[in-house]
Amino acid sequence: MEKYNISNTMIVMELLENRYTMKFFRIVIFMLWAIVVGVYSALAGQSALQEEVLVRRNADVVGKHPRGLILAEEVPTLRKRLSSGRYAGVAEALEREVNQLLFTLDSASIVAAEPLALSAEKLAVLYLFTGNERFAERAFHQLELLFEDEIIVKDPFSRGLTRAAVLRSVAIAYDFCFTGWTQPWRNQVNAELLKLIFNTQANMGREANYSLVSNWMGVRWGAVLLGGMVWDNPDSEQPSPIDPLVWDATKRLADHTQVNIYPQGWNAESIGYHIYNWSFIGPALIAFQNRRSHLSDGLKLLAPHALGSLKAMGAAMVSIPARAGLIGMKPDLSDDNLNLGTGLFGMAFRLYPQEQQATIKWMHDYLGDSSLYSVLYYPEDLVAENPTESNWLSQVDTTQGVVVFRNKFADSRDVVAAFNTSSKRIAGHKGPDVNTFRIIGGGAPLVIGGGRTNKIAGQTNLFTEKPASAGAGSPDPGRLEKYGFFQGGSGYAVGVGSSTGVVGHRRKFTANYDPRSGAVAVFLVEDQSENGQVWRLATPEFNQIKVHDSGYTILAPTGYALHVFALDGAVESAVSQELVPYGGSLSRVNPGIIWNNERYTHGKVIDFAMKQNLTVLLVLTGPNEALPSIERIPETNGIRVGGLKLKLEN
Repeated sequence: MEKYNISNTMIVMELLENRYTMKFFRIVIFMLWAIVVGVYSALAGQSALQEEVLVRRNADVVGKHPRGLILAEEVPTLRKRLSSGRYAGVAEALEREVNQLLFTLDSASIVAAEPLALSAEKLAVLYLFTGNERFAERAFHQLELLFEDEIIVKDPFSRGLTRAAVLRSVAIAYDFCFTGWTQPWRNQVNAELLKLIFNTQANMGREANYSLVSNWMGVRWGAVLLGGMVWDNPDSEQPSPIDPLVWDATKRLADHTQVNIYPQGWNAESIGYHIYNWSFIGPALIAFQNRRSHLSDGLKLLAPHALGSLKAMGAAMVSIPARAGLIGMKPDLSDDNLNLGTGLFGMAFRLYPQEQQATIKWMHDYLGDSSLYSVLYYPEDLVAENPTESNWLSQVDTTQGVVVFRNKFADSRDVVAAFNTSSKRIAGHKGPDVNTFRIIGGGAPLVIGGGRTNKIAGQTNLFTEKPASAGAGSPDPGRLEKYGFFQGGSGYAVGVGSSTGVVGHRRKFTANYDPRSGAVAVFLVEDQSENGQVWRLATPEFNQIKVHDSGYTILAPTGYALHVFALDGAVESAVSQELVPYGGSLSRVNPGIIWNNERYTHGKVIDFAMKQNLTVLLVLTGPNEALPSIERIPETNGIRVGGLKLKLEN
């Protein structure tokens, strides 16, 4: 076959009389040549990596392990603490869990990469806990199966979040099982680990959000950094191929956390995405610290904004049981859901400065955190301190435009109210939640949003008309105009803007926990607009609604009641309600509302018909508590609830 000759093209071009045509052909040929070279280089790079992996698989790796999440010298102490006290029986419980997982995987006709990797990770944890080499052996065999996976592991352009989760599991398994494996096993897993690190560092797949602020990038660089911290260079006399990947990952991770977490500590994508993101970033920072032999500088160097994140977002977390192994609820701002995950406060024991540790321990116990990090790092002898002592009751993040008002830190009945203006819009997760509020109290969510969706029908907000089920929100930001805090977690906030097409929407939200009211809490919502016609509040479908002359009452199954009164601006006898899918249709990433061991698929929305302006009073009472007296005070433009006087703005 005749080889392609660039000179043939030049001859053709010389025959062309039009110089512009000649210029066009030159550009096209140059572009084609660049594409060929680029593709060849990419394939050559991948081929070179494969060749290097094969060579390195035949070289013996050496290294001190574990060194990622825990240091080798800490293992004897860990195993001793597992024999008695708080964590006695943890290893046995984990073994039962792993046996069930292995049975499920062994019975399946097709096994996905992520659960396969997770089984290896959990077996590695069992080896770490017990020193029993049968767990390390089975972990290796699970990894052998994993490395044959064609969908995630062998496809360098596979879905990045899944590939990063697999990388995290392989890194942990390699680090924990190193001392329990034969040398060939170490060599093989170390070589495969490098491929996963390289591919994840290179890309996160076709579906990824490559914006620096997105949690996709935290997952990416966190997984790469964790893997790089435990990978071993088989040829210690040559520069390590992992070094440039680690250097790049640390820089990119620092850049990401700088924009993903605002200076006052709130996450740009909301609380749920922070917890997910930090399930990758946290382990990476811990391994980074361990490698540097400095157990306190990970946040300072790579994520300084995170130093205030637990206080900023922890103030909104309430210890409400959802189901076995899942405790805690939060305001569902952005396109987030209501439930919390585990691990955030457990890993914080290793990452956060000493002056925060007593409060972290209190929150860890309050939320029932029960992850691996709790077992590894829990400070038995440290005396916990209630977050109230560290001024956690009232929080504001002016970048996000979110203000949190809380009555106490005590139990599942704590009350949290959050007001949000979404003052900054990002190229990541964001919801139609400008000028909205949320209320959790009495052991249940009372006022919620729409969940994981950009649809506005499930939002608590002002509308120009009854929203269509498929209607999407505006991406425009709002503005936090002002705010103020009072004693005991009370305060107010004023926001301007709308995600729902309302012109000139200005909302003042007041939360008051003063016991003089005779109620658990009193909230006041004062709305002004040019074209607002519908005042909508959303609540979970398990709450019951009782309509009365002046409004309605939300009755939670826990016995608490939120009484809602339209004071000014409502159209007579115009209260309506309907069900709205929570977060759209349920899926892997949209679990619905998990509460009291049940999963609920819908929110319940209740509407007041209005004209432009409306003032709404909400009074929360406990089980078997009478509603306090409510009286208007015209001469001072105020209202009295029990013995508490509130001044109205409208």
